Amino acid sequence: MFIHRVNDIDWLVITAFEELKTLFIEDAGTIPSCFSTTSELSLIDQAKRRYGYLPALNGVITDTGTFQSRNNEEDLNPQLACLVEGRGRVFIYHGGFVAFVDDEQTFITRLD
Repeated sequence: MFIHRVNDIDWLVITAFEELKTLFIEDAGTIPSCFSTTSELSLIDQAKRRYGYLPALNGVITDTGTFQSRNNEEDLNPQLACLVEGRGRVFIYHGGFVAFVDDEQTFITRLD
């Protein structure tokens, strides 16, 4: 696992091999630069402000960030993850799937 810093947020790159680090970042897609630790908005609201309407997807996010859904052939494990104190957690998966988890809700969407 490695740390990739974007916009003052430490993103955890979930891979065991240094040579795969860049591949995982590229495979998961561009880290949304809209997320900020200085904003008073939750991570979900920051994303909605940046991307407009975010279509909600059905599924469950486990404690380890695995995205489970009937629509997926198999469970998706996160490739990038971050925790912003007081703002929640974000998990990014292959294919542009993103999960936002905070104390009040879990919101799963796809950023194109």
